[in-house]
Amino acid sequence: MEKKDPLDVLDLCSSWISHLPTDVKYGRVAGVGMNEQELQANKQLTEYYVQDMNQQPTLSQFEDNSFDVICNVVSVDYLTKPLEIFKEMYRILRPGGVSLMSFSNRCFPSKAVAMWLQADDIGRLTIVGSYYHYSAEWTSIEALDLKEMQDTPARPSAGEVFRNPASLTAWMNTAAAVAKNNQGDPMFVVKGVK
Repeated sequence: MEKKDPLDVLDLCSSWISHLPTDVKYGRVAGVGMNEQELQANKQLTEYYVQDMNQQPTLSQFEDNSFDVICNVVSVDYLTKPLEIFKEMYRILRPGGVSLMSFSNRCFPSKAVAMWLQADDIGRLTIVGSYYHYSAEWTSIEALDLKEMQDTPARPSAGEVFRNPASLTAWMNTAAAVAKNNQGDPMFVVKGVK
């Protein structure tokens, strides 16, 4: 998507923060969420609407082709009427517009839909991809793994350890730090382009 003007963004299931990059020029940044106090506190929003998307899965307050980007940060797993919502997202995105649904493997189990809780990471990517696939004729649908995995450094040879015993301790500390990083929470995005 190429656009020279500031981007118009809809933050779906918004809250007190929108997680939007700060180095991008924005025009309209609309938020739809359930908690008015949190939406009021969100400094990136230029407008907001209090709405429970599970009770009212329409975005009738927005005209067709209104936004360049629609994002949903770690809330797609709570949508009980995803096809209706994804159809509405398609309607209000401009041609070439991008929809980004991000999620990790964490959630509130009491709020997530049942199939989400029964799926692994690949299954969750498939669930969100199917929301796009069955809702409209998206130009493209892409699943992305955003977690940056680090390579474990090469272990020092026996000769290196004899010459410099501290090299083994240094390697073990580094390898442990890399392992800890690689075990952290994943972050996934399923991207749809209109």
